[in-house]
Amino acid sequence: MMKTSIKRMKSWKNRMAQWLSIVLIHCSLFTATSCIEPPLYLPAEEVLVEMPIVIMDMEIVWNVDVDWKTQWLYGWDVIDEEISGSINYPMPTNYEVRRYYLGSEPNQPHTREGMDGFTIFAPSFRRTYNFGYYDLLLWSNIDSPTGTQVLLVDDSSVDEVYASTTATRGMLNEITGASSPVTGLYNQPEIFYSAYEQNIYISRYPEDYDYFDEEQKVWVKRINTSLTPLVYIYLVQVILHHNDGRVVGVTGDAAVSAFASSTNVNTGHTGNRPCMVYFPMRMKQGIDYRDEKVDVIGGKLTTFGLCDMDGWRNNTRAEYMGTRTDLENKLYLTMQFSNGQEKTFNFPITEQCRSRAHGGVITIELDARELDIPTPGNPGSKNLFVPNLEDYENIDYDIPM
Repeated sequence: MMKTSIKRMKSWKNRMAQWLSIVLIHCSLFTATSCIEPPLYLPAEEVLVEMPIVIMDMEIVWNVDVDWKTQWLYGWDVIDEEISGSINYPMPTNYEVRRYYLGSEPNQPHTREGMDGFTIFAPSFRRTYNFGYYDLLLWSNIDSPTGTQVLLVDDSSVDEVYASTTATRGMLNEITGASSPVTGLYNQPEIFYSAYEQNIYISRYPEDYDYFDEEQKVWVKRINTSLTPLVYIYLVQVILHHNDGRVVGVTGDAAVSAFASSTNVNTGHTGNRPCMVYFPMRMKQGIDYRDEKVDVIGGKLTTFGLCDMDGWRNNTRAEYMGTRTDLENKLYLTMQFSNGQEKTFNFPITEQCRSRAHGGVITIELDARELDIPTPGNPGSKNLFVPNLEDYENIDYDIPM
């Protein structure tokens, strides 16, 4: 009786800190005449998937060589965190899994009959697998203190899953220049992550596995992948020089134009349709900056990114490489003045967004003495941000390019 020689996998512990290891454990029963030792159980059994997830810090995602905190003057305090949450990428606690059985050949189309989906609440799960090829898509769910979310994930297609966000309010065309009365503003998507592994092969033969687990009496096959963010963080700040009490605050309303309204969960590639994303900003006074006391307006913005943009990967360049160079990113911000007037300004930030395509610090520096301050006889623009918009879905609007 011959014994089959099995090669064991080399050490993989040094990769665990950066990779999501998907461990496929296959255990079925051979016939009584089989002579393989240790036994490779057949057919079609349980597969164990382990996910020791490590979420990258902001320096890695932003792909910067300098300390971003030296650029971020506004800071982040308890009030900011209550309003906008932490400025870190959060660690998920549960995930959606979509598994696609391809059959005996790789690169086959997904079918409704060959797909199953489930939610997991731990970084591992067991499921029965048939021999052959699989695609595996995972994405993280949103952990919300209130149990609500604005992120919409559409998995109705077996080929690609898409994420979008909901409309929140409107903005009057007095400032946006839109042709219809109201330009729609969209909520910031919550941060989430995905991984997509294709053509995973579940084999009948022991030589196709990495090692034999003596304790569980199963063969193990590992596939390395990584959960990467599909939503990126921008820290936006407006530095006011020589303010001297001219600008006394902000309404809290701000928006940025020409960000993508959706993203592909499988690939991380963003959609081609632009939208304006609404987010809050606050003002802080008397901050030391280059031997000067300045006032700073700041806030955190989360977004799918620019239109027609590749998703972030470890080796991704930070610069925008997409086709929608016709779009302009503008920051819209309503300031309050000491004479009781308000005005909504817009500031071009296109070049900064394109050079930091996967998030980063966006900075605008202004000399407050040069601001066009409205007067009671020549008021600025009050209430341009419309907080509640009834029958919103029935309103047509144009996104400013």
